[in-house]
Amino acid sequence: MTHMNDNLQWWRGLADVLGHGVQHGAEQLKRVHLSVADETFQVLDTIPVTRPASRIVRACHHGISTLSYASVSLAGRAVVGLAGVTPRAGSAAQTGDESMNKT
Repeated sequence: MTHMNDNLQWWRGLADVLGHGVQHGAEQLKRVHLSVADETFQVLDTIPVTRPASRIVRACHHGISTLSYASVSLAGRAVVGLAGVTPRAGSAAQTGDESMNKT
């Protein structure tokens, strides 16, 4: 029975790593995506003719992008939750952005 428990722990550990990877990856990709998009929108904002439309498009783009990346991050969080991985006793139990490495 020990072999089966070790195998289950391995799969749970893999789900934990993949789930957290999806969470952190989505957050990093969102930051890059929005910063690249901001460069284009800033150029369009300097042109008086395109300014009104670009501001509306920028707001829509950022809203949709943020929602999309949050959905992907939530899927990663769900994988971790479904795997039933819990922090060990004595470790800092943090959730969400507090536990993410911001570098």
